[in-house]
Amino acid sequence: MTPWREFISALRSLRLGGKLSAEVNEQRGWERFSSSTPPQWQNAAEAYQDALEAWRKNPLAWRFIAITTDYVVGEGVSVTSHQPAVQTFIERFWNHPRNRLDMRLEAMCDELSRAGDLFALLFRNPQDGLSYLRFVTKDRIQRILTAENDWESEIGYVEMNGVQERHWHSPIHPQANAHDAVMLHYAINRPLGCLMGESDLAAMIPWLQRYARLLEDRVRLNWAMRAFLWIVTVPSQRVAAKAEQYRSAPEAGSIIVKDENETWQPVTPNLNAFDAGADLKAVRQMIDAASHYPPHWRGEPQGINLATATAMQAPTEKHLQRRQRYFHFLLKDLLIQAYLRAAQIGKVPYYSAEALQNLIEVNGAELSLKDNERLANAAVQLARAFNLLGSTLPNLPSANLRRAMLRQVLSFGGVAVSQSMIEQILAELEAKE
Repeated sequence: MTPWREFISALRSLRLGGKLSAEVNEQRGWERFSSSTPPQWQNAAEAYQDALEAWRKNPLAWRFIAITTDYVVGEGVSVTSHQPAVQTFIERFWNHPRNRLDMRLEAMCDELSRAGDLFALLFRNPQDGLSYLRFVTKDRIQRILTAENDWESEIGYVEMNGVQERHWHSPIHPQANAHDAVMLHYAINRPLGCLMGESDLAAMIPWLQRYARLLEDRVRLNWAMRAFLWIVTVPSQRVAAKAEQYRSAPEAGSIIVKDENETWQPVTPNLNAFDAGADLKAVRQMIDAASHYPPHWRGEPQGINLATATAMQAPTEKHLQRRQRYFHFLLKDLLIQAYLRAAQIGKVPYYSAEALQNLIEVNGAELSLKDNERLANAAVQLARAFNLLGSTLPNLPSANLRRAMLRQVLSFGGVAVSQSMIEQILAELEAKE
């Protein structure tokens, strides 16, 4: 096939119809995995598969999920307790060979961001009370069962395992203690009144598809532009002879000797490739808006200076801080439920869930060092102001004032301290005095 015919064939394969367009098939193309599955759970399974496929095949989708995990998990998460029995259980649960939570944190954060939901199973060992952590993907959950008088109280889950249903109890189910396993559900981006969350990729998937199609079309068109047509001009009486001579196009590097009566002119298609730049940028802006991340975070620094990048940083850090707080809550709740499951069969000392909230502390990497610097400076200035205030007030030993000053200084220093801890600190100070 000649180069010109290759070019025509390439254009036909693009189905351009006179202009460049990005076609996105947004119709439902999934089949029911169960005839009894309600439409809302069917849609949730489809959305999960769409997000999973986008994460697997689209570099932008993969990068956005990886950025979230890089900041939320960072170098790791530490979980501690000042109560020895609780600390011993945490270390056993966290480091057990069948759990190894340090190795699971990244995958857990990826799945939470990618799916919008995380379904965790705690399998209790009746011999020592320790629970083993496993997970079920969102597309296998067929229904969520709630309490009759409170739809936010999830008491059970129905998993579709092949063609069979499997029922799991949540920890608040009345019969949960009688079973060796319970399921816990965590969700992000959950609309008010809904049971399921939404993927971080949900809003950008249609635009990722459009962007991928646009790029694919540009690659094909630019490949087609390498094909060109030679127009050879010769005297009329030599047209037939030259047509026979150049029946096959000369190979690259060939030497053709001609006289002044023969001219060669290459003709290439003019596709106005630069016109697509604005369209591609507009689609990328839609993707960036849905991702919570500025363009330079995905490797596009063009047009971004230091002042603009600094201004873009604040909303992104707030988003990541909210996600990190939820991820820490998730880990603490897993540990609390695992401890309560062991306490139910008498393997560890009993503490209520409210007590365990204060006994277990989860800490992760700081997201912004600049915030730490500002908080430290604010704490220093506040401490100096309180010192000046105390020196000017008569009868300085005021318990309420000392509580307020201590709480404010520690708060501005970025340390979250409970009221009981403040009382304990003051009692220790008074004892030393």
